Amino acid sequence: MAQMTNAEWNKHWAKVVAKAWADEGYKARLMTEPKAVLAEEGVPVPQDVKVVVHEMTPKEAHLVLPTMPADIGDMSNMDERLAAQACCCCPCCCDGSCCP
Repeated sequence: MAQMTNAEWNKHWAKVVAKAWADEGYKARLMTEPKAVLAEEGVPVPQDVKVVVHEMTPKEAHLVLPTMPADIGDMSNMDERLAAQACCCCPCCCDGSCCP
C-alpha cells in the first residue's frame, strides 16, 4: 500500500468497513472494485498491487499472513524476541507505540 502509518490505515479502513455495513451497494462495489473504493477514501494503491476483499461469515474466517519485513533480522531467536516484547510488533497490526 502507499506510505501510510498503521494508525492512518486503520482509521481509513474502519471508515470503509462502516460504510460497507451501512450500504449494500457500497459493499458490493468494495468487493468488486476495491482499489477504486480505497482510492476514493484516501488510500491510494499502487497500480501493480492486487487487492482482494474477503467477507467473513459466522462460519468462515480469513487470516492474512503478512510479508516478512526485509529488516526483521535473525529469525532463529524469534521466540525469545517475542517473549521480551509487550506486543507482536507485526507491521499489519502494530503502530509501534507499544514497542519497547
